[in-house]
Amino acid sequence: MDTQNILQQLIDRGIAPGIDGATLSSADVVKGHESAWGGAGNLYPIRPYTLTPAALEAFTVRERIHVRIDGLGEDIVDLHGLGVYRRHDPIAADGRELDWAGATVTAQFLSLQVTGHSEVFGQVKVSNTPAKPEGARVKPSPAPGRGKVMPIKDCVTSLFPRFEIEDLGTVVDTGDLVVRLESRIAMVPPVGDVSRTSRKYPLYDSDGRQLGELIAADIEIGALLHHVPIASVVVPEALAEVVA
Repeated sequence: MDTQNILQQLIDRGIAPGIDGATLSSADVVKGHESAWGGAGNLYPIRPYTLTPAALEAFTVRERIHVRIDGLGEDIVDLHGLGVYRRHDPIAADGRELDWAGATVTAQFLSLQVTGHSEVFGQVKVSNTPAKPEGARVKPSPAPGRGKVMPIKDCVTSLFPRFEIEDLGTVVDTGDLVVRLESRIAMVPPVGDVSRTSRKYPLYDSDGRQLGELIAADIEIGALLHHVPIASVVVPEALAEVVA
């Protein structure tokens, strides 16, 4: 697919807004937080069941983690902060025209930083690990009927989170074990989406000693703060393996 022409293809098919942001759908439009760079409404419109071309995007993030740390205890901590990702062009399914239901979209996390306070742990900071491949993949959700797909899509986020815990005095992470959070979404970027883990993950210090566990976590994508259209690039091979 010629990625240089993808925006025009989407516009021609009526599944993306025009260059001027004109509404092509009666669906509700989410334009991001009023404090966005450039002022209120100066963002790319987001519509349910609508494909958009590649972009660099920043958004608010709320995260809730349920953590146990040896010698300190267990707590559920609410954290808030920012995330930045590079979203690639949508890819059509084999033998199918490019449309929302059948397309696959991959995003690469560039930065994730959230902070919160716990009565058990003190200040808690959670961040991603830039040296490792992290991201999300949105893909078709099979319908009960053969050969059909649902309009709601499956989204799996894959991260290697790092936890800086004040009262522990060190940083712990999940080592080489990727943390996966799953959700079902109706638009990209998935404003308002909450993705959740479905298992526990051990937490290790820099020497490889297990000091606790991540019992559960969920992440909510909040307001879109900034949107910069970019030329699509090839999804890095390491990222493709992680989000496959």
